[in-house]
Amino acid sequence: MRNFGIGTITGIPIRLNITFIIFLPVLAWLISRPTQIELYAGFIVGISPHAIDTAALQTGNTPILVGAITAIGLFAGVLLHELGHSWTARRYGITITSITLWIFGGMAHMEDLPEDWNVEFWVALAGPITSVLIGVAFYGLLQIVPPDPVLVFIVGWLAVVNVTLAVFNMLPAFPMDGGRILRALLARSRPYASATRTAAAVGKGIAILLAVFAVLAFAPLLLLIAMFVYVAAGAESRATVLRELLGDMTVRDLMSTDLKAVTPETTVTELLDRIVAERTTAYLVMDRGTVTGLVRLAEVRTVSESERASTTVADVMRPAPPAVAPDADAFEALRALSESRGDRVVVVEDGRTIGVVTNAEFVTAIEVLQGLGPREKIEVPDGYA
Repeated sequence: MRNFGIGTITGIPIRLNITFIIFLPVLAWLISRPTQIELYAGFIVGISPHAIDTAALQTGNTPILVGAITAIGLFAGVLLHELGHSWTARRYGITITSITLWIFGGMAHMEDLPEDWNVEFWVALAGPITSVLIGVAFYGLLQIVPPDPVLVFIVGWLAVVNVTLAVFNMLPAFPMDGGRILRALLARSRPYASATRTAAAVGKGIAILLAVFAVLAFAPLLLLIAMFVYVAAGAESRATVLRELLGDMTVRDLMSTDLKAVTPETTVTELLDRIVAERTTAYLVMDRGTVTGLVRLAEVRTVSESERASTTVADVMRPAPPAVAPDADAFEALRALSESRGDRVVVVEDGRTIGVVTNAEFVTAIEVLQGLGPREKIEVPDGYA
């Protein structure tokens, strides 16, 4: 799904996913409803020295104003939560490529995934600690703000929601911080993959419990979160098993040097002749040794027969696949392939394209490696490997 860059913080690109942009006004509306204002006000009064006149919060445009500010404040807290992870990861030498805010919160994207249990423990714990500190700061501010009902409600809500965010994230289920903390603690005394499988199983169990509670409480959003947690737990387990399975294998071990390529000037008619003769349905588009795109049978089918002779590959090609170095870890290439949602990566050395690794090479390698020892059998989903 599409992301939009909005700037950087300490050199880390910040992105908004389309789901966040759609969900933010919905969240503002949900918070502004009279029943929700009454509910939240009840919690806030318990920690505030001031009473809250809920009737004043429900007059005119005040509910929408309160909903908008608190919704934006929530995601500002989520962003700080992710920055807590990111800044801690940087202290351990881990590069953060970006932070993305989306419908279920935020994600800090790390270039290298920590496998040292001590590093993962502190990086994962940094987020909840940051949220608690934010909540405490707003709690302190709540004690000194003027007794204006709107101000008291907003400050009190941000105090409560940031602590709630920390507590919810401590649930031992991937992809929440508690799941990573549990894995880190388990990895002190067992292999990383084994720790991941156990933590993922715990996470799936918690997701099922959340789903049951969501159905009984008629909470659709919580049900969506439960489904996401269940799927994410399985994905984390599969990714870790794949990482262990590929081990020290490099891209060079997997790549094919048989480059099926055409030039940007090749016409669709010429390409179709090659497709028929070579029985190949996908070609790299190369210009002076550099891959500039990818063209498939699916693209040329869209060109009418009368226009094929005058239409070139450059007119219909897709963007170029991601590039990796031949000595890069095979798992990192697999991750690049997954993130691109394609089926191949090109191998580039000293500015020259020397090979390609496709979905088929990964699948074959994984099947062979699984057959060489008593490893856990896994399925490689389409689009992942």
